[in-house]
Formats: sequence, C-alpha cells, structure tokens
Amino acid sequence: MLNSEQYQTALQQIEALISHLRQHQSTDCALAEKEDALLIRLADWKTDLKPGNHKAIAEIGRYYQQLILSGGQA
Repeated sequence: MLNSEQYQTALQQIEALISHLRQHQSTDCALAEKEDALLIRLADWKTDLKPGNHKAIAEIGRYYQQLILSGGQA
C-alpha cells in the first residue's frame, strides 16, 4: 500500500475511533480516563498526522484493530 493510501486509511480510522469512543464511553472511572486520553491523542493526530509518520500510522491501526475490529477497550 502506498504511503498516501496508508495515510488516508489512518485518517478514516481516526474518525471511526473517535466516533466509537464517544458512543461507547465506559462508566468505569479509570477506563473512562484512558478513553479520554486516547480521544485527546486521536484529536492531535487528526490535525498533526503526516503521510510519512509510519510509527503513528501503525499505532492508529493497532488501536483500530483493538477497539473496532476486536471489540476491545482502550
């Protein structure tokens, strides 16, 4: 996959993750704090992510796999 395709996929995954976390917020205080921290990180990536940032793109993919595809928690 080309860098621009990976970048576009990561941007779409960020949107999906933000939406998922907002719709499925935990009632457990400690977990909710982790989710809030992840939401802040995702918002930062949404504005600052660059196509060449392979480490961040891979991390976004892992979060997407964990939270969306596997139905896990933050």
